[in-house]
Amino acid sequence: MRILDLAYILGLGAGLGLVSAHWAVAGRPAVGKVEVGSWMAWPGSGSRGVDPYMRAYLARGVHLPLGAGEGVELIAERSDDGAHLDGRCRYRLSGNVPTTRGWTLGVTDGAGRPFALPLDRASFSDAEIVRGEDGALSIVAAAAPQSGNWLPLPAAGRFQFRLRLYDTPVSSQTGETRAANLPRIARLDCR
Repeated sequence: MRILDLAYILGLGAGLGLVSAHWAVAGRPAVGKVEVGSWMAWPGSGSRGVDPYMRAYLARGVHLPLGAGEGVELIAERSDDGAHLDGRCRYRLSGNVPTTRGWTLGVTDGAGRPFALPLDRASFSDAEIVRGEDGALSIVAAAAPQSGNWLPLPAAGRFQFRLRLYDTPVSSQTGETRAANLPRIARLDCR
């Protein structure tokens, strides 16, 4: 009887240990996360002092973080109204981008991989965008073609916007950035 109890305890302990270890490194960790409006960032992920959970997450995947002096990546999984981003909807990204030498705005799946879209375009850079007279950006993201700055989306399903800011002071001050300094994500309509 004692052998069965010991085997049960060891099996339960090993199972709980494996499940908790997988849970701890399966997604981006909550440790070190900074939220600014709809955008999330992990500014310490490319530094020497990266926490062990982020180090394990980065070791599991194909993610290469920007170094502490190189910039910061901001990820949005929800629009400003709090709804998950869905390919069946149209979105307008508008407003300003913080002071930076350059930036890119892309669309990826939940794991950070780019979609295979029909036009083979899944991102914009600061050199490709047409701005209004006030200098603010205005990008429409939708599955169907749109006039102006159009960022293609998958036909359906969840996705993420990824804004990478290169050579910016925001990388060291992400927690002090206001939501008004980042592009707003407004859901226009859904089909």
